[in-house]
Amino acid sequence: MRAIRALAVVALVVVDVSAAAAQSTRGFTDSWFWGVKGGALSYQVMSDLDGSALSPLVGFDWMITRTKGGLYVSVDQSFFDQFIFISDSISPLDTVPRQVDLGSLRRYTIAGMLFPFESRWARPYFGLGATLHHLGKADALGSYRNNQQFNLVQATIAQFRATATPIFILGTQLKLPLASAFIQFTAAPANENFFLYTNSNFRTSIEAGLRYNVGSSIERMQ
Repeated sequence: MRAIRALAVVALVVVDVSAAAAQSTRGFTDSWFWGVKGGALSYQVMSDLDGSALSPLVGFDWMITRTKGGLYVSVDQSFFDQFIFISDSISPLDTVPRQVDLGSLRRYTIAGMLFPFESRWARPYFGLGATLHHLGKADALGSYRNNQQFNLVQATIAQFRATATPIFILGTQLKLPLASAFIQFTAAPANENFFLYTNSNFRTSIEAGLRYNVGSSIERMQ
């Protein structure tokens, strides 16, 4: 994750300032967009299925466009503090659960995009791809009686800490003088083998941000 952040910072620094100034003269097709975004993620903790909660979300993305389709890559992180209880029993007589503190959901997404139609200023789009959800924090509290109990707890955390699922994206991008604004909705099926399992069967987010056209996505003939 640190390496990804470092690469993102370096990439943003080396982008020529003139790329933003030339945004208004560039089209949408055959372009390479870099973007930043913020929004909210809807989630539920596995041990509390009475209602969902919202978590703030920030991230960055890349979108490579062609005439009717393109490629989308995104990295984002949601911020929250929650806890669950898991069984660490090595005996049927031991019924006291162990608390695990959760936080910082990281999401890595790659999707194919389709652009069904265009107007002068707007480009609706939808996409289908895959996403990896990974909890940056999943810390078990308390001490252990022996290595067997420790291994049981750590195996449970490893099993429920991350999940990979399909993801659906629906959004639109609006061309502005110096950048393009966008808003999009995502939905990913909720997996029972994950600490953030939802009764609604989908984990959803609403996101908005800015994308900058940093140049052509194809090599032009000289």
